[in-house]
Parts: sequence; structure tokens; C-alpha cells
Amino acid sequence: MTGCSSAAEAPTGDALYRDGEDRYLSYATTMHSVIMAIHDGEWKVDQGSWGASPIPCRTESGSDGYAFSWARLLEQDAPDVDAIVAASSAAFEAADMSATTTTYGEGDRQEVNVIATGGPVGRGVVTIRPARGTIRVTAEPGCFPGDAAKLYDLVFAGISYPGLALRVPAFEGPDWQPRFYFPEDGSPVYWNEDGTPIEPPPGSTESPVAPYGGGS
Repeated sequence: MTGCSSAAEAPTGDALYRDGEDRYLSYATTMHSVIMAIHDGEWKVDQGSWGASPIPCRTESGSDGYAFSWARLLEQDAPDVDAIVAASSAAFEAADMSATTTTYGEGDRQEVNVIATGGPVGRGVVTIRPARGTIRVTAEPGCFPGDAAKLYDLVFAGISYPGLALRVPAFEGPDWQPRFYFPEDGSPVYWNEDGTPIEPPPGSTESPVAPYGGGS
């Protein structure tokens, strides 16, 4: 998915929020199905990349746009590489994405990548490092027309960095709920001040509904 509209066509205000929410829900729901196909337990949100924070970028037309950063991490003793490749490839293909597998290195340095393109995600990657016992899954949905800073203000009403880093969920598991609105007075704290995730995770609460675009 890539943004190709001109700056004049970029959404603003409530329409910008709704555009971002629709794109987020589409790609994040697909990626949830991918990681649950690999392992239907808790995945750590890697480096705070929950996936709803707009990042400035340039669209193909050269205008300002916004993008998302999404990453999940799972640690396993002796991960079953073949099973992970098969499960993730099938999940990507079920989302109308084309998946290929590439292997780099050998032994302790081996890295296996499942790279998928197309569909609602744009580009999704599953990186398996057997010797380290890690499975890292990332998504790059593309760059879309719109002001990233203004969309950020709509999504994280009243929260600024580094406070944001503590309030995005620390884990994604089977009870995942998509979140695209984080008001200062309506988000539980998911991380400790030292950057470690709070365990057990805070109890699930109903996600606040943003007062933009007519509601979700």
C-alpha cells in the first residue's frame, strides 16, 4: 500500500483521523492473524512499536504523509523454523499477500525471513533467528497522504513522548483489541519506568472511542 494522492487531496481533521484508523485497523488485524498463526499466546510489543503512532514520511508524489511502525517479538527455545515458515506464509497468503522465504547464514548466525507484500499490510516480515530463539514480526504499511503530526495529536490526545512509550500496550495476545485512540485520562500504563513491561499485564478495559469522524 502506498500513498499517491497529491497534497491537495490529503484528508484533514476528522477525515484524517478516520483515514488513519481505517488503514491501521486493516493492516493491524491482518498482522494479528499472522502472529496468532505462529503462536497463539502473548507477543511482546517490540521497542514500543504498537503500530498506531503516525510517523512523518514522503508519499510517492513527494508530498508529506504519515506511516506506521509495527513490531512484535516472541522468544522460544529451539523454535520450529519449518512450522513457523509454513504458518506465517499461509496467513499472509490468506490476506492476499505474496510470501517468499529467504535464508541467510548458517549455524549460530542463521536467519530465516518470510517476506510478504501486497494486501492491506504492504510489506510484512517474519524474521526467525533459531540460535537466539527469537521470532520478530514487522509491518510497513506504506506512506499515506496527511499530516503525521496532526494525526498524532488526534490519536494520542494529551500524551507526549516519553509518556506515550509507557501507555501503548506492552503485549499482544489472543484477547487483542485494536487501539487507535489513547487519551491521557483513559489509557492504562503498560510499561515500567525502566522500560520493562508490566507483568502480569494490566487488566483489559474497554478502549475509549475517539470523538472524531462520527465514532467507531
